Amino acid sequence: MTTNIKAKQLELLLHDFELLSKTAMIQMQITTKLLHDNTLESLYEEAESNEIIMDRLEIKVREEVVFTIFQFNPIAADLRKIITYQDLTTNLERIGDMLLNIIHFLKKTDLSAPHFENIRKIIYKMVQYTSEMLRNAIFSFSNEDSHTAYQVIEEDDKVDELYHQIGLSLQEHFTNKHLSKAEIQNMVNANSIAHNLERIGDSATNIAEAAIYLTEGKDIRHGNKQ
Repeated sequence: MTTNIKAKQLELLLHDFELLSKTAMIQMQITTKLLHDNTLESLYEEAESNEIIMDRLEIKVREEVVFTIFQFNPIAADLRKIITYQDLTTNLERIGDMLLNIIHFLKKTDLSAPHFENIRKIIYKMVQYTSEMLRNAIFSFSNEDSHTAYQVIEEDDKVDELYHQIGLSLQEHFTNKHLSKAEIQNMVNANSIAHNLERIGDSATNIAEAAIYLTEGKDIRHGNKQ
């Protein structure tokens, strides 16, 4: 009887994780749509609703993890998975926060303005890379696929490089120039969007590292390969 209850509790954790993952990917899709057209008001409302869902799920999973550990005293393999759920949930909730930051910045940013064409293209690439990283990181955990997880970690360097390109591009276009208030706002917002995307790449990497810990029992954070 106790074994059945424990199995159901683990299924509940998995269900909530999958729902949280799905909502995070929806937020990423909304972000992509708003990059192409930031006048779609209904998407901003949907994004705010999704953020509430993600916050509540993060709290729910945290409570379920504590309950499961104290109630069932799980064996080492189950305990590792339960703790990993907590780590992944925390990173997904952070990704949700960063996506909402980007969505808020997009609402007041005109990336179609003069001198922003190259920056807009780089941001599009960053969104494509981070979206793929997030999708693959979730896949690597759900399928216990460490090969895909390692690929996610390697992709983070591309996101970092694009973020660096954004900074250089902004400097080249706007240094020593008289800027209007709108241009300054666009410049600051574009840099903030890129910064949040770079952090999403980091969080997707954290999820991939957690997947490797789950499948291989190796903690490779902070360059630890042991």
